[in-house]
Amino acid sequence: MATTYSRVGLRDVVFAKLTADTSSSLTYAALEAETVDAIDVQISHNNTDPNVLYADDIEDDVLYEDTELNVTLEVKDLPLSLQADLLGMTLGTKSEVIEVAGATIPYYAMGFKSEKRDGNDRYVWLLKGRAHPPEDTYHTKERDTTRQNDKITMTFIKRTNDGAFKYILDSEDIPELKDPDSFFTSVYSGTLTDL
Repeated sequence: MATTYSRVGLRDVVFAKLTADTSSSLTYAALEAETVDAIDVQISHNNTDPNVLYADDIEDDVLYEDTELNVTLEVKDLPLSLQADLLGMTLGTKSEVIEVAGATIPYYAMGFKSEKRDGNDRYVWLLKGRAHPPEDTYHTKERDTTRQNDKITMTFIKRTNDGAFKYILDSEDIPELKDPDSFFTSVYSGTLTDL
């Protein structure tokens, strides 16, 4: 039996804009230059209620609809330029975010690493998601410092090109990946030949 190790970390959250997703074309832009100091990523599946078919007075078949992933990312601070990109907003000449009515929110991929207790990493790529406009909360200072971190929520769906919505890999299972940092030079494509 294989030895398993719990996850003990979260780092290197990256984003890449999905520029084409059709039956014949799949492309992403370069990874966003802005990085975030990640605190927490929560991933939950939506549409997980089964459709149970009954026949001859018994449960005969279980059908699950295609799932969606609801993702909440908590960060120390979400840079305004990244916030503008993720939400399809305009960045002004003084780097201010300008929210404009009718803006189209683009699709993005999101990748991150989670260190395991044995020193290896789990790599995760979520492949096609749109961000929800964040709910901002501003709180007064109190005697004990109240930290006000940012959260952004995204919904990820399957890609049109291949039906994939998520990749998960463990670094100990991919010896051909000599430099683990190269995993985040581009969106993972399902093979390691282009890394």
